[in-house]
Amino acid sequence: MKIPAQSITALKQFNYTEREAEFLYIVAVHSGFFLQRQFTQFVDVAGRGPATYFIKKAIRKQHVREHLPERGTQKIYHLFSRTVYAALGRENSRHRRPGPYGLLDKASVRLLGLDFVLANLDRQYLEEEADKVDYLTVERRISKDVLPAKVFRGDKGSETRRYFFEHFPIFLSQDGDSTVMSFTYIEDDIRSLQTFTSFVQRYRPLFEALGDSFKFIFVSNSTQSFQFARDIFVRSLSAAQRGREKQQLAKFFWLRRMAEEKRFKELAHRDVIDWQQGLKLYSGPEHESQYQSWKGTGKLPESDPQIFAGNPGQQFETFLAVPNVVRLGASAVSGTAQPTAQLPADQ
Repeated sequence: MKIPAQSITALKQFNYTEREAEFLYIVAVHSGFFLQRQFTQFVDVAGRGPATYFIKKAIRKQHVREHLPERGTQKIYHLFSRTVYAALGRENSRHRRPGPYGLLDKASVRLLGLDFVLANLDRQYLEEEADKVDYLTVERRISKDVLPAKVFRGDKGSETRRYFFEHFPIFLSQDGDSTVMSFTYIEDDIRSLQTFTSFVQRYRPLFEALGDSFKFIFVSNSTQSFQFARDIFVRSLSAAQRGREKQQLAKFFWLRRMAEEKRFKELAHRDVIDWQQGLKLYSGPEHESQYQSWKGTGKLPESDPQIFAGNPGQQFETFLAVPNVVRLGASAVSGTAQPTAQLPADQ
């Protein structure tokens, strides 16, 4: 990870040491929340003195505040100061506040994401939404239409399209002469496989466009979901699954045409239900374009020859984030997170 020198200089003006400034930068970019043990891990010190002093100083300056834990008694700290984010050129970062994005934006998820980043500081992260979009559309020449996005609607009817709104870590690494783009999914402590399935479905068009030049890392503090997540990922990207979905889409197009022609008497009750469900499922502009083409030709568009055709199981990895505990007499100091499989080093 390359931390801009000007960012460290800006934070040191608030009377932070260089190491403290580096930690604040990482928190601002990747999480917004942190734990005392994560600071201790980053600065690599034993005992609680330096960490306690840093946190008290940050709270006194009104840069950090205690965040009410969702469960348990462990103290969580939130870097919320507009002044700090503005010094980094990130005044509008959603990390300044607990966001309205639901399950994937909980403090526990952000903390787990920070654990992953702290254990992989040597990676080349694409930090901002614009960095990710520019890399994919300019460097990889991938259409913006396949990037995972969500539309947020304002009070006055305005719409804002946000890409990669989960803000999970994404980084680049070299595999020989090729650049591999690695995506992560940070599992919530609820361990919702339905949420993970929806995530993979949103990202699947991009994964298919990237072909074999991406990796996917499932990050959790438990191994409970690892095999289930792998099965979901492999099934979602398999050729058989795409074939089934193509058949479902073709059936919906037929049902839609029958409905437009008012031929409901020729449809079974189950057909009407499938048509109504399909109106919600296939409501995007890409499906409208495919439907108009299908009406003219009777055929669905052929798959892009560049589409992913490899073994998705080989591109799925897991990362178990469990802090080490080094016992010092009667006390314990938390350490680094441990991967279940070592991530390849950059070359």
